[in-house]
Order: sequence, then structure tokens, then C-alpha cells
Amino acid sequence: MALVKNTHSKTPIGLPDGSVVPPRGELDVPQWADYRDRQNLAFYVETGVLLVEGDDDSPLMSKEQVLARLKELGIVAAGNTKIDTLRAKLAAAEKVVAEQKQAVIGELTTLNVEFDKEASLEDLQAALATAKA
Repeated sequence: MALVKNTHSKTPIGLPDGSVVPPRGELDVPQWADYRDRQNLAFYVETGVLLVEGDDDSPLMSKEQVLARLKELGIVAAGNTKIDTLRAKLAAAEKVVAEQKQAVIGELTTLNVEFDKEASLEDLQAALATAKA
């Protein structure tokens, strides 16, 4: 997984899975290893339009690691499920979490609330609840 940041002030950057990194925004991209070598994305990284954190070229997560991460996200998966199916489930779940986080960040920004962009979704949601109270 990698955190992809778009440094451009006006242009959103679309990724192959259909997700979009908004201008001056960031997005957790679980499948970045699959995309990093694409010509357009490699160009954006080389020119500094996209900044990537956490792209450590590590091998894919083991089945046990994927199951543990799914459990952290509240998803129960059978241990006899194929690893590719589990990875797809994890990628979809992490995409949903990233979208939720981006939505909360948008609301906090609209309300002019200071927050830590590195905070967890739960912490951001708590800050939003406090701001709305």
C-alpha cells in the first residue's frame, strides 16, 4: 500500500482502478505496486506531480497478513478463501476507508477545523463530531 499525494493545484489524477487523487489531495492506494510502472503515473512521479509514500517494493502480503488486516477493518473472511480473492476484498475495503477518510477531511476543511491528515479515520470522525457539536 502507498499513500499517493497529488501536488497539482487544479488537476485531479485518475488511477487505473477508477479512483481519483484530487488536486492537493491524497489517497491510500493498496494496489500501487500494480500501477507504479504505468507510463503516465511514472511520469507524474518523476516530475513531482505525484508524491508516493510507503512504496517500499515489499512483496505482497501473506494470507495471514491479509486476513489480519481484514479483521482490523471488521471484515470476517474464511481462512480457506483463495489469497487473490482475499487481496481483492482487502483492496476494496481499503478503498472504501480511503474514500470515507477523504470525505471527512473535506468536511473538516469546509468547517475550517485544524486536523492531522495522518490521523486515523476514527480520529477524524471524532474531530468532525466535536466540530459539529
